[in-house]
Amino acid sequence: MRGFLPALCLALFLTLPSAPPAAANEGAAGALPPSVRIKPLMVPVVNAGRIEKYTQVEVNLEIGDALKLGEVQLSIPRLHDAILTAIYKGVDEGWIVRGNIANVPALRRRIDESVVAMFGKDVVSRILITPIARQSSLQ
Repeated sequence: MRGFLPALCLALFLTLPSAPPAAANEGAAGALPPSVRIKPLMVPVVNAGRIEKYTQVEVNLEIGDALKLGEVQLSIPRLHDAILTAIYKGVDEGWIVRGNIANVPALRRRIDESVVAMFGKDVVSRILITPIARQSSLQ
């Protein structure tokens, strides 16, 4: 019985594959790109000169050039300001109506223009815009 356990271990060791399975290699190719999350932005919805409610919008920037991730992270305050400016421009242009983003492509283009001006082309590969919550104003 004592010789059986080492023989079993040796047999199991010899039957193990020498290379990692193909599924493990595929996981690396499908890994998510690095991204920078801009904290939720509170946007007032103004109707007839008064604040009717607030909408929160979150923006995530997928970084195409991982070597630039640190630079983008250090610039989050500037990004926050540029994105907030783009959102208010969207309100003025009619892209955001009563708290709903009616023209997402136009808003995304405006944010992309700001990002390209800050970091150059192809640093940010994708811009994800997510409305988070709406709150009625207190009366």
